Amino acid sequence: MLVLVFSYEARDPAEFERVYGPDGEWAEFFRGGAGYVGTELLRDREQPGRYLVLDRWESAEAYNAFVEANRAEYMTRVDDARVYYDQELRLGTFDNVW
Repeated sequence: MLVLVFSYEARDPAEFERVYGPDGEWAEFFRGGAGYVGTELLRDREQPGRYLVLDRWESAEAYNAFVEANRAEYMTRVDDARVYYDQELRLGTFDNVW
């Protein structure tokens, strides 16, 4: 399993959670892709407005195929989503260790 991990500093936590949560706009977009497993949203207990987003895919190939097939919409969503956060940091792309 492939897990993409991002850290965010949200401008409006409620709105951020609506868009980035497991039933949010991004997850809805990803659900159309073969191999999408799900999204997890973690809220920092000590630093308000700070979140981790974990997007899970069955494989790197599934994720890359989805991005390639949906590149234009993906990039538009990336640009449009910048209004929801002050900072985004991609922490990395990880594989599960079973």
